[in-house]
Amino acid sequence: MTILPIVAVCAAVLMLAYVIYGRWVMKWLGTDPSRRTPAVELEDGNDFVPAPAGIVLGGHFTAIAAAGPVVGPIVAGWLFGWIPALLWILLGSILIGGVHDSGSLLASVRHRAGSITQVVREHMSRGAYLTFLMFVWLSLIYVVIAFASVTASTFSTLKTFSVTHDGIAQTFQLNGGAVAIGAIAYLLFSVLMGLMIRFTKIPWWGFLPVAVLGLGLVIWKSPDWAAWLGRSWWFMDTAAYGGSDLGRQWALVLLGYCFIASIVPMWILLQPRGVIGATFLYAALLFGVVGTLVGGWTSNGGLTIQWPGFTGFTASNGAWLFPILFITIACGACSGFHSIVASGTTCKQIRSERDIKPVGYGAMLLEAMVAVFSLCCLMVLSPSMFSTARPNPDEVYAGGLGNFMHQIRIPWEFAVGFGLLAFSSFIFDTLDVCTRLGRYVFQELTGLSGITGGSIATICTLVPPAMYLWWAPKEWGFMTFWTIFGTSNQLLAALTLVGLSVWLWRTGRPVWFALLPAIFMLLTTTTALVVNLRTFWNDYNAAILKHASAAPSVANIVIAVLLLGLSTFVALEALRVYMQSRKVPVTAVFDRD
Repeated sequence: MTILPIVAVCAAVLMLAYVIYGRWVMKWLGTDPSRRTPAVELEDGNDFVPAPAGIVLGGHFTAIAAAGPVVGPIVAGWLFGWIPALLWILLGSILIGGVHDSGSLLASVRHRAGSITQVVREHMSRGAYLTFLMFVWLSLIYVVIAFASVTASTFSTLKTFSVTHDGIAQTFQLNGGAVAIGAIAYLLFSVLMGLMIRFTKIPWWGFLPVAVLGLGLVIWKSPDWAAWLGRSWWFMDTAAYGGSDLGRQWALVLLGYCFIASIVPMWILLQPRGVIGATFLYAALLFGVVGTLVGGWTSNGGLTIQWPGFTGFTASNGAWLFPILFITIACGACSGFHSIVASGTTCKQIRSERDIKPVGYGAMLLEAMVAVFSLCCLMVLSPSMFSTARPNPDEVYAGGLGNFMHQIRIPWEFAVGFGLLAFSSFIFDTLDVCTRLGRYVFQELTGLSGITGGSIATICTLVPPAMYLWWAPKEWGFMTFWTIFGTSNQLLAALTLVGLSVWLWRTGRPVWFALLPAIFMLLTTTTALVVNLRTFWNDYNAAILKHASAAPSVANIVIAVLLLGLSTFVALEALRVYMQSRKVPVTAVFDRD
């Protein structure tokens, strides 16, 4: 069976959900196109800039669709098979993720573009507000840890790809240094674009083709350049020096980049990098669609499903389908990080509440489609294609995207290099945005301000990831903290839904469509935290017996306990507010909203 019917059905389901269920969600939320939005009311040409729905959608989509919808579906598909992963992507995005994103966006718009933490502060208590802030900060730290580790692994290992197309077997290797060269060029082109836009009359769309063609040339020549540089710079020769030690060093380099990217003006790096990164994202989707159409009609087209559909309720590493599936796939189904983006920058650009549907609900379903294509990258590959028992997400994505691109006769080496660079660019988008958001949250918690305060807040945000990534045992891969990252991210989504439910209840609107997902996510993430605590405790005991460093295990235990305590407090606070609000006519609150 080819993947074409799967992709077609998923696209049709998501489109119908947008038209039908999306309309119902907007009605239940109470969107009102006649109301003035903060972007219109507070327009200043800097932070508050109303823009058409299409422009806001593009920026919001590229901000939320980073590496999450790539890594999560691939890991979950490897653990349990592609069928349960695909079902969770579809049902989660439609019934939970879309409600979460559009609800948090509307709530922020109704609170003068305040963050989701401000919504909690107004409708719950200062204690819940501070607790929520701390929870958001810890969640962002785990995002940085997870994605810095994945990127460092991509830069520090020699990738081996074995592929079969039209009955012809091919095997080739790609130096991690080549991917690093492409990533560095990606950032340099971004800075160059920012300078050109700032100090010349060249528009962004005039320089974009130059950046894309330049990066294409870098991807094409990067293997040769990495081999040449490897003669003098050992860290470019991953065949001889690659491994966990090099990965740690690359991780620290990435955190150094995050520090710089977090404090420099947005116009010089983040904004132009977002334009180029979005181009890679759209190009990857385009190659996926064209490759599916070209290679999906026939069984010998190279896009037949080879990965098992269901491997059991317990994975080979002992993970249980519930709750692990629902925290492994976050972005693409439901992600708490989306609420931070929606209530951070997107809310300041919405010119009409009519745009809540395409931007909030629509972008979530678009991200679900990205997750579907990422899962398809695994589905068309066989486990025998990889040199390790557990394929790495970057290898799967690059190999799968290479499969799609090869349908239109693009050379494998270039296609895989493009896939790895696209994967890295997605992660860069997440890393520096999360660091900047972490700085904002830490400054809000401590009252630090100015350049010095921002630098201190950034350092405090990056020190925990640096310590964790440096001292983590070499046998700990990204899966070790991807699980706790997924748990914290999904718990943030659950608490956001709890806050939205309180707001909806206090403003006299239907609440069940947000409350039921909130309860499900709370049960799932709480169970996952308990399971994680048991695992981390076993890791701690094993480290003690081996006389190895137990610091990472202790850190995970402390964080898991802290997350469990914070989430319990917020949930109990929401219950208290609900019990008190039953005595107050909700129409009075609704009139003020």
